[in-house]
Amino acid sequence: MNNNAVISNNAHQDNFFGELKRTRFQQFTSLPSTDGVPAGWIIDYNSQLHQWNGTEWVNLAQNYVHPDYPLTNNPFQTDQTSGLLLLSQILTNSSGHVIKIAGRNLTNADIVSIFLNDTTQSGTFTWSSNKIKTYIENLVGQSLTGALIYQPGGYIPSTAEGSMTAPAPVTSATIKTGMVWVITANGWVGNEPVSVGDHLIANTDNASNVPANYQIIEKGIPDIVDATDTVKGLIQIATDVEAITGTNSTKAMTPKSTKAVLDAKIKSKTWQIGDGSSVTFPITHGWNTLNVDFICYRNADNRKINVSCVPTSANDVQIDVLAPLTPNEYRITLTVRLD
Repeated sequence: MNNNAVISNNAHQDNFFGELKRTRFQQFTSLPSTDGVPAGWIIDYNSQLHQWNGTEWVNLAQNYVHPDYPLTNNPFQTDQTSGLLLLSQILTNSSGHVIKIAGRNLTNADIVSIFLNDTTQSGTFTWSSNKIKTYIENLVGQSLTGALIYQPGGYIPSTAEGSMTAPAPVTSATIKTGMVWVITANGWVGNEPVSVGDHLIANTDNASNVPANYQIIEKGIPDIVDATDTVKGLIQIATDVEAITGTNSTKAMTPKSTKAVLDAKIKSKTWQIGDGSSVTFPITHGWNTLNVDFICYRNADNRKINVSCVPTSANDVQIDVLAPLTPNEYRITLTVRLD
């Protein structure tokens, strides 16, 4: 076998409960050194699994026979043909093993002890569905106090400065605090000019046509300014060169300039490897960096394969596998991000 074909995982490996297939434990004919080794290391020592517990090696091949503690009573081991059998007792020995189970049938007295009582709120009684419905409706109604209530139909203001047309309530017979109308025409609310899209909000009940009883919220659009990372406004398009340079903080990128950046900064190429005899494959990419990512697939079934990939220079990597590959058995894609 090719001893260079090694994948090093400098991290915990989580297989999400997947099965380990075609896997062997590391084999030893004498127990290895445990200097600096944490508890949990498992090896194959003379064809028997051993685990280092932090102090000594434990032979995992030793068999354990679970003791048998027959139950003295188990009413649940037969089918229940009538009533409702409840678990009423569990006994254990000093080792924590269950040695007795007891049960009893649910009686009428148990059932009638649970009854409706709509007049009180406690941990003893239960409410009817009508009581629950009323309670929830009242609770929701209280939570809506002070909420803004949209009034369909909009509001047409007065055309004369200094006067006001009373808005028409829709959700109630009279105007209530929090009612909101969307203004649908330009005009006046007293001495305040309003325009389409502004909002009129009643700040008291029975507000009538008194301007002081209303709050006006304007949709007003502010002066257009240059956009920043905190202010909406005008923006200029960056050139491809500016986008690639990446130092301009006042211009925006388009799909075209974004592609230019990706083409300039991200390099990727795929090679076919395998010649029927080799286990080592040098690849020259020419990107002048050691920070190369890779992904490898088997062409026959497009399965992802983990291989050893080591940069040997700023322009080359070496791929190592355990056994020779058939011609073009694998395809490997190298990718880098250039500064």
